[in-house]
Amino acid sequence: MHAKSEHRAPLVPRYLEKILYRIGLFVADHHYAVLVVTLIITAVTSVKVAFTPQEDDIKTGYTPFGARSLHEMDVYNDFFAHKGDPIAAFLLISAKDGGSLHRPEYFDEVIRALDFISGNVTHLGRTFYDLCTDWCLVNEPIRQYANGLNSNKIADSDSSLVRMNLSFPIMEVLGAELDMSANFFGVKNDANGSINFLRVIVAHFRADVPEGWTADDVKAYERNVSTKLHSEFDSQLIDAYGLSLTYTADEIVRTGMTIFPYIAIGFIIMCGWSITTLIISSIYLRQSFKRRISMAILGCVVPLLATSSSLGLLFWMGFRFGSILCVTPFLILALGVSDSYLTIQSWIHVRDLQVPHRDKIAAVMVDSGPSITITSLTNVLAAAIGIYTPTPEIQLFCIGNLVAVLFDYIYQLTMYMAIVSIDGQKEIADEEAAKERAKKEMDREMRSVSIAPVQVDLSRVLESYADWLSNGFTSIIIFFCLIAYWWYSIKGALSIKILLSPDKLVIQDSLLLPMNYLRDTYINPNYTTVNIFVNKPGDLDDPAQLKRVKASIEAFEEYPECLGAKFSHFWLRDYERFINDGGNEDAEDYDDVSSSAANNTSIYSKSSMKSFLEWPEFQHMNAFMRFDENETISRFFVTVSYHGDHLGEFDEQSRLLHKWRETADRFPALGVEIFSDNSIFIDQVDTMLPATLSTSFCTLFCMFVVCFLFMYDACTVIVASSSIASICIGVFGLLAYWGVDLDPLSMATTNICIGFSVDFPAHVTYHYFREGLEDGQAAPAKRIARALVAIGFPLLQNGVSIVVFVSCLLFVPTYMSEVFVKTMFLVVVIGFIHGLMIVPVFLCAVTNVYNMFRPPTNDAKVS
Repeated sequence: MHAKSEHRAPLVPRYLEKILYRIGLFVADHHYAVLVVTLIITAVTSVKVAFTPQEDDIKTGYTPFGARSLHEMDVYNDFFAHKGDPIAAFLLISAKDGGSLHRPEYFDEVIRALDFISGNVTHLGRTFYDLCTDWCLVNEPIRQYANGLNSNKIADSDSSLVRMNLSFPIMEVLGAELDMSANFFGVKNDANGSINFLRVIVAHFRADVPEGWTADDVKAYERNVSTKLHSEFDSQLIDAYGLSLTYTADEIVRTGMTIFPYIAIGFIIMCGWSITTLIISSIYLRQSFKRRISMAILGCVVPLLATSSSLGLLFWMGFRFGSILCVTPFLILALGVSDSYLTIQSWIHVRDLQVPHRDKIAAVMVDSGPSITITSLTNVLAAAIGIYTPTPEIQLFCIGNLVAVLFDYIYQLTMYMAIVSIDGQKEIADEEAAKERAKKEMDREMRSVSIAPVQVDLSRVLESYADWLSNGFTSIIIFFCLIAYWWYSIKGALSIKILLSPDKLVIQDSLLLPMNYLRDTYINPNYTTVNIFVNKPGDLDDPAQLKRVKASIEAFEEYPECLGAKFSHFWLRDYERFINDGGNEDAEDYDDVSSSAANNTSIYSKSSMKSFLEWPEFQHMNAFMRFDENETISRFFVTVSYHGDHLGEFDEQSRLLHKWRETADRFPALGVEIFSDNSIFIDQVDTMLPATLSTSFCTLFCMFVVCFLFMYDACTVIVASSSIASICIGVFGLLAYWGVDLDPLSMATTNICIGFSVDFPAHVTYHYFREGLEDGQAAPAKRIARALVAIGFPLLQNGVSIVVFVSCLLFVPTYMSEVFVKTMFLVVVIGFIHGLMIVPVFLCAVTNVYNMFRPPTNDAKVS
């Protein structure tokens, strides 16, 4: 026995141990009742999981609260609020051989795909032709080009006919100009301006929501566009893709569901590792392992039950089942199995004590409970701080993790401790029965077996290792290695890119990936559009006001990237041309505004514009304008198009978005707002880094507070907190070198990893601190050796099990699983090195330095 230190344990551990001791006695006395009650709670809460569909908020889920894009989306939604968000689906077509689509046989397939969606895709018995209203002619340029190809084919065989000039971007048909820039991409022209190469064609399927349709009906139609096209349309020449926001959300959900089956694979792997290590340790300690097989398996089951209970409770409370929550079972299983290893290791140490069974279970609770409490508390705090991140999906993820960690902590102290109590009692009973049947000589031999001789052998190895760690030369070598490690990691962390693209949210076999490739490579660089909403146009009959309205749109067209006014969709210019061409019987000359004013009739009233809005060429302009109860224009929107070689890149899109907003802010009197589909992703850039830094620093501070409450020793707390920060720096930096960007997914995962990084240094420092309380005269190397005897094997079990377990996610080719695996691998490897080498080295060094300046007294040197 070593000398008992006169130093008392800190207040928090003292009271915690008293509570844990009483819980242990209660669980031991009522283990079957505790097990039944917790299983009933699990069943009641978990049943909701099976009946809750996955649902992702692709529109705003990854956009920070307060971001300008949310306001811009409100403006967009409000404009279409009279009927709801309009139907919007797209057909993207490319040649299978990567060649040109302008080849006649390929363009015939394009028209076939266009007809397939227009006439074959239905919902509630209605096709696109039944729904399109103002948008029926939106794809007319594609059909007219097909007619031109056919006409030229005939002209080639009949010299009396004249070939059509199929030019790009403007094609003239029967005197009318057709803008092809919204439909044709990756175009190369010959010397005459005719198309001689066409890489991508995009067809638009837009429509206002028909009477009686709900938002679910709109989603169903958009979903049918993609699913029917991908499953029923077959072509040997072209690839045809159906794209919509609904299909994107469906693919994200499918990606999340793909991860779930691998929980079973990970569970089997984890059970196999747990059983193997427990059998080896039991044989080494000459103890029975029959009952420990069930302990090992159920140690993996309990965290999954905790996860299902927590998610079920959240779903009962109305929370959404986001795809990102599919990662939570893996996190909690890794955490829960670590706790079960500590509990089993503690049971192995106390099972041969000559005390009643209830006292053994209470001793297990007191021995392992504080360590479980520290790791659970730090993970709860990490998740709680993550809730305050500005991204809704990350908030949901952190809420799910917080509740799951709490459930796991409760289940570890109740359900799993009841399992250990039941199996432990049967284990001892089995051994007693075996002893009765054994021969007398064998009986004496088994009675003579104790853990002590084995521990002595193990202690000798660990004491030699601890002596090496406490050596001053070792400390210097480790310190210089740490400096190099910090420099390399910080350099990597500073180079990390901030980026989120839809590609990161879907599985590798998703058709969204080739669609996004076509969009970023051919469409965006040639035709990036912005919607410009003029919410307060005022009196357009006033020439000065009309001039201001025109100037606001022209300001967006002054950019060097702009394709030009000809490619803007601005109803006012078309209306002017319509009137000047004599299309309006009520106002033969557009300049004759005075006559209209004399009749008190606005040229911009709904009745005056009726013939214009019913004209086939301009019918789609109905969707661009809104009239008030007085039939005057209350607001409208315009689209302006841009091009640039780098507009497929995130940084260039971000630059242009900020430029658009600056232009819109120049016209507050007109209520000018812009809307871009990519703005909800781009707005993350400004908040991602500050949010990551703030949550990381707050979490690290909380880790410091927790360590202080449980250890209450400056030297030990500083070493523990510094090692946690060191682990996090390494994880952040090495992830950047490993190709991981800073985005909401990596932000959430790395924030949670701070909680996990506590496991390795916290266990070592806490046991080192406790050894100082138990034996204040012990040398630092001795205290390290004893700490490693207590928790070294569970740490090894935990580290290897997590790496092997999460590796099964590598079979799921998604960015989310990739980030999770890489993060957990780095946390385990770096944490293991810190826990078993760096932390012991500095604990010994700091204690030695401390004792050098504070000579021994009658009390302990340092605790």
